[in-house]
Amino acid sequence: MIVLLDSSALLAPFETGVDFIRGMVELVGGDLKLMLPFETLVELKMLSMGKPKISGIARLALEVAKCIKVLPPTGMICDDALVFLAKTYKSAVATADSVLRKRLRTLAIPVFYPAGEGRIMGAGLGEMMRTV
Repeated sequence: MIVLLDSSALLAPFETGVDFIRGMVELVGGDLKLMLPFETLVELKMLSMGKPKISGIARLALEVAKCIKVLPPTGMICDDALVFLAKTYKSAVATADSVLRKRLRTLAIPVFYPAGEGRIMGAGLGEMMRTV
C-alpha cells in the first residue's frame, strides 16, 4: 500500500508523540511504501526557518524525511498536491490535519489519522487492503 505523508504526519511524533509510521505499520501489518510529495518537503523546509518552537520540530521531521522517497514537484500547493498524487498513485494519505482529512474522505481517498491516546486509525482502507 502506498501512503503519501503530509507534513503534519511527519511533525506529529515530535509535537504530540503520535508516531504515524509505527501506527500505520501496526494497523495494516507492515506492507507500506511511504512517499513524500515534493511540496510537503518544501513546507517542512519553510517551517524549519520559522519560529524557534516549530523550526526545531521541523528540522527533526526533515531528518526523518531523508529516508523517504520524494516525488517530483506538481506545481500545486501542498494539500492540492496530496489530493492529486493520491488519485494518481491510488494511495492513502497520512495526515493530522482534520480539514484535509475531510476533503480526502469526500473524494473517497483513504486516510490515516490520529485517534487519541497515541493511536492511528484508518478510514477508507477496505478497498486498498483487498488490492494489496
